[in-house]
Amino acid sequence: MVLSADGTAVSAPEDTASELRFGRLNEEPGSMLGELRDRLAALAHDQRDVVVSTRELAMAPVDSALMVGGSERYTLREHAFGQLAAKLGIPAPYLRRCDPDLRARNVNRWLRETDRDVMLRFEGGEVRGVLSGSYRVINHLDILGWLESRLGANTQIRCELTEGYLDMQVVGDHETGMPEARRDPLHRGLHLRNSEVGLARVNISALVFRTICLNGLVMGAGRWAYQRRHVGKAEIADQVREAFDHAIELSAQAATAFAGTRGIQVKEPEKALDRIVTRYELAEDEHTAVNRAYQIEPGQTLYNVINALTRAGNDNVLTLESRHKLQTLGGRLTDLSATGRWIDN
Repeated sequence: MVLSADGTAVSAPEDTASELRFGRLNEEPGSMLGELRDRLAALAHDQRDVVVSTRELAMAPVDSALMVGGSERYTLREHAFGQLAAKLGIPAPYLRRCDPDLRARNVNRWLRETDRDVMLRFEGGEVRGVLSGSYRVINHLDILGWLESRLGANTQIRCELTEGYLDMQVVGDHETGMPEARRDPLHRGLHLRNSEVGLARVNISALVFRTICLNGLVMGAGRWAYQRRHVGKAEIADQVREAFDHAIELSAQAATAFAGTRGIQVKEPEKALDRIVTRYELAEDEHTAVNRAYQIEPGQTLYNVINALTRAGNDNVLTLESRHKLQTLGGRLTDLSATGRWIDN
């Protein structure tokens, strides 16, 4: 069981790419950057990558294991299974419904017909990712090394590491010093997101951390963020280091913008939230989490509306992907608040 934002015990979401490996993103910053690096280094001992032609692969008819080179045998994790199906142009839901023999015949035919290079990312005896042969490996461990060179191993963080993602936040020690800081302190910081199995780009963005409720407001797009796809051959270490510095600088502006939403009145905030749910196509469980979060701290300002989104972004009822979406949506509305058209864009 896990706890929702209001402390209610609920069942954890089913998310095959989100099996928790380390940390919780909604906890107080308490882990150390070096501690996470050590965890990743331990996992890396059991990980390797191989680029092979699809014609060197086959699926075993008995248990759907992936055969590599005719003799090596590996279990496909659920996410890797879906990636393999996508690369072969076979709908994954259909393939999952097939009996093992029919599934293998489908896969093996198209493995022979496709004839392209793929990168297999292994962990022990399992395939964790099936990616294009041109995929650029940018591992979590690489990025943390670059960040550690900037901030040091003892930097406090909060993070969530799953099979699919690393989401990590560095929260600054000092409050922003803005009016009302004593009552509702805000801290600036940076947010890092990466996937080693093709689920996300490298994203380094400005963060606003609200101490009272541990909410993280992520400015995840536009001028507030650095994004890099896992392609190309250019050296990116210096780009990433600069992105860390830039995110910290911009987070002061983001905190000012977020604090400014206290002065924007919203006559019917619950209806405004319903419109946001429709405009941004939030799922039913996300909508429920947002409504639950609003009831904890209701109010008739845009600050209360955005805080409902970011508080829901701490709700363990939701998958990490949903929680990230809500935190970045809060950042998007904060960015749009200066335009006066925050609900229509």
